[in-house]
This record gives sequence, structure tokens and C-alpha cells, in this order.
Amino acid sequence: MKEELLNQYSHTWKMFFCMVSDFDDVSWTNTGCSYIIPARISYHIIGGVNYYIENEQPVELQSGKNNDWNWEKGEIENQPTREDIKDLIGKYKVWTEKWIQEMNFEDSNTKFEWTGENKISVVLFLLRHMEYHIGELNLLLNISRNGEANDNWIKAFDDIRV
Repeated sequence: MKEELLNQYSHTWKMFFCMVSDFDDVSWTNTGCSYIIPARISYHIIGGVNYYIENEQPVELQSGKNNDWNWEKGEIENQPTREDIKDLIGKYKVWTEKWIQEMNFEDSNTKFEWTGENKISVVLFLLRHMEYHIGELNLLLNISRNGEANDNWIKAFDDIRV
């Protein structure tokens, strides 16, 4: 079971990485509206993972920008760069794998009760949360490319290094 979940997460991380890589700098901060723009959605995906895996260590952005997890209302120029997000994808992929490997799926889930009764429900909820927002990111990528974006769902089956 763990191996299958690790494979599903791996595909999701690779898909996310490919999409972030495919945006250009202008579309990264300008495609979409309100809080639904690539930089913000990507930061939210990473922030959600940080929350559900219960990471308590500080996470610095390689650009030197302040990491305050304010994806929704922070100034756009303070949002992580594409390179920041790609770096975080690599880190969180490793941390998520460790989280899954060390988890007893049958343990009671008392912290995130809306996800279900046991720990596997948190794992599945987080995967769904990531893929929901990656779907938004895919739409924004296609808008930015006038419908000519890569099919990163298929591309992520390749041997892509995150």
C-alpha cells in the first residue's frame, strides 16, 4: 500500500514540477485573477503540504524572499519565484516520502478530523488537495500558452528528476 501511495505522490510531484517549469516569468505572476494565479496557487500547494505533514522546521526560499506562507494576500512581488517553488518541490517530495514511510495508516487521526478517522485519510486528502490545485495550475498554464501547453500528466510518467 505504501509503495503505491509513494508512486502516486511521485507522479503528482513530477507533474507539479513540470508545470511550474513551463511557465514564463510574466505568466507566473500575471495569468489569472485575484488569488488564482500560478505563483499563489503553487505556494498554496506547498503550504498545504507543509501543514498536513506537520513540518515544524523553518523553510527558507532560495531567492531570499521572506517565507511567511501568505499565498493569498501577500504582495505579488513577495510570492516565491518559479525557482523557489521548484526547489521546494524537491524538498517536500523527500519530506512527504519520509512522512508516508514512517506513518502507521491505522493510527487515529485527531488533528485533521475533516479528512477522516485514521492517518491514511490524511494521506489521501493531501493527495486530492494537491491534485485539485495542480488542475487549476494546469488551466492557468494552458491559458498562458493559448491552449498549447505540454501535457504534463503524460510527461510526468517519464523519468523526470525533481
